[in-house]
Amino acid sequence: MKKTKNLLVIFLALAMFVTMLPAYADDNADTGSGNTNSALDEKGFYRGSEYMYKVSVYVGLTDKADKNSNISSDWTMIGNRPLYVKPSNFSVSAGVFYGVENKVNYQSGSALVPNSSPMVLVDNPPPIPITNGGNIGSVKSYFGDTATLNYFIDAFANQKGTTREGLVESITFTIGGERKSYPAEEILPIKIDGQYQNKVPWSIVYEPVIISYLKDRTTTLAFTATEYALAQKLGYFNFRGGADGQYISGMTHSDLPNSIFLEESWFGYPVTSALPDNVYWELDRIIAGGGWGMRLLKSNAINAIENDTEYDYEYRVDTDVVTSVRIYASDDITPDNRHESEAAYNNPVKNTATVTISANGYSKSTEVVIPNGGSELVWLKWHTPSVPGDVTIQVNISGNSAAKIDGTSRNASFIGKVVDLSLSEPPNPKADDRNEHFTLQSPPVKAEKTTANWGIYDCSWIPNWVWHPKWEWESDWHRVTEHGWKGSGENRHWGVTGHHWVDRGKWVDNGHWVDEGHWEYDYTNYHASLTGTMTLEPDENSPTADGDTMKSGYGVNVNVSTFPTTNAPNSHVTNAQNVISYFPEFDYNTYWRLLDAMSLSKFAFKENKFSTFNSRTHFTPLWFPNGRYAVYSEVIDMWTPDGMLRINLMDDVTIDGDLYMDWHIGPQRGE
Repeated sequence: MKKTKNLLVIFLALAMFVTMLPAYADDNADTGSGNTNSALDEKGFYRGSEYMYKVSVYVGLTDKADKNSNISSDWTMIGNRPLYVKPSNFSVSAGVFYGVENKVNYQSGSALVPNSSPMVLVDNPPPIPITNGGNIGSVKSYFGDTATLNYFIDAFANQKGTTREGLVESITFTIGGERKSYPAEEILPIKIDGQYQNKVPWSIVYEPVIISYLKDRTTTLAFTATEYALAQKLGYFNFRGGADGQYISGMTHSDLPNSIFLEESWFGYPVTSALPDNVYWELDRIIAGGGWGMRLLKSNAINAIENDTEYDYEYRVDTDVVTSVRIYASDDITPDNRHESEAAYNNPVKNTATVTISANGYSKSTEVVIPNGGSELVWLKWHTPSVPGDVTIQVNISGNSAAKIDGTSRNASFIGKVVDLSLSEPPNPKADDRNEHFTLQSPPVKAEKTTANWGIYDCSWIPNWVWHPKWEWESDWHRVTEHGWKGSGENRHWGVTGHHWVDRGKWVDNGHWVDEGHWEYDYTNYHASLTGTMTLEPDENSPTADGDTMKSGYGVNVNVSTFPTTNAPNSHVTNAQNVISYFPEFDYNTYWRLLDAMSLSKFAFKENKFSTFNSRTHFTPLWFPNGRYAVYSEVIDMWTPDGMLRINLMDDVTIDGDLYMDWHIGPQRGE
């Protein structure tokens, strides 16, 4: 107990002074399986949405350094100390206790010392596997990204008060047998003319960090698995049970060390593979190999992988969307537990499951009831950012343990890619454009989704009162006086000879009524559908157009009308919000136009900056051959809990001649 008090004194004293791109291939991280524990009153807890990574970056001191070398002698850690990277969905409060060192240094004997002011970067690191519902592939992708590596290098340079160039130019390297200082562009992992320049390798050591709130509701820790194990081993805290326990050992002793571990031995560190879910790691086992991963960028970035990020959803900028997950029930999920026993009937407690979905600052918690073996879609309607980028979508379930996301987990995280479709407008057509080798392609035939169906369970109690008899004898005792002859001879007389008790009771039914009812589920069906029309016609500034026939070089106008229908509330669905038009001169690819929404259901071309009249038009190329000119349009972004509805529309005009045929060259008028 003395150690606990001493460390807290140290922590509290320090607290008073308290703040998609190329990726490389080699990695060293794997993950086990498991789930998290729900927070409990009067016990320590942690939140599934709050996680970080402790990051250390090493540069090889020689071009021969690799994963079989010694990280202490053949590599050097840049920066003064490890930094942290966290997502933007939460803020770290003041007074959180961090550890100064990384796992490499702890294994070399460094003490667990609190850090009151670490460097904390805000980025979009993927959720930690198991504890936060992430997946190891996304973690590998993020830390294997050269942009991520360069982001960290810049941060470490700032930490040391220098530039990224100054960071490495102060280090002596041995390259090709020559030991000296080298220009920064030969060391840093940058590309010049498409080639990586780094003549020495780089490595990232990353450790997942969980923020835990201890039972005193004052102490908050941002520790790695190693630091939790050290704190327990040294007697500073007890993360297990008991009077002084925090009751978070499912995370500290199982899930967090299982979340990421080495797949193979690098730098001489042994592989310490995952243990089964709910099997606690020994403290020394955690310190030796639990809760860390590594990525390696080889010299000249050999085997570099481009664009390694995987996305779960794709959205458009500045758009209302609906993100849904399917929740399965492995047992009846009911409003309360009155069906379990008579005692529960008299004092029922809530038995629902609550699904919370968060994305881009939006969050919604939905209580669900689902019959055993059933499932239901749960969703969040939210608005995407106005600029492209990645959005992390977090899903957490609390309450009834029978509810699982896709039948497997209680927490999950997804990555949404937000794109800007307005960045691929066609170039300005010119009078001297030629395309003698043009071959007209058929318009594409893409999959449509014109209808959606989903529903919501409701649950009500159907009473069935049944009398439960309980026959009991109800006594009614009476004292009876006995009479008889007494005495003898002349003294013989009739009198009281005694007394006895007689039970004149009866059987009484002292039973009671019991509601042996049952829960009955109702399912409300919702549906939505999308249809639309499209007309393509010559622009009004095409003077010789005749109906749908026009000369090439002039513009065409498009009008799209959409007709969404649904029986669902507005909170379930959106209107169709985007229309993309593709053109035959670009083989219905490469370039397209994102239409303007003129109203909730009507769309037209944006004003063309190359049009003299700022018309909402698309200019056909002068060289386009006579015949059918068909424009293909995709109507998208009508979102429902059952996914996005999309339809394909097409219309055409006929090209006959070109605009040069409308020119008249007359004789020069005389003086």
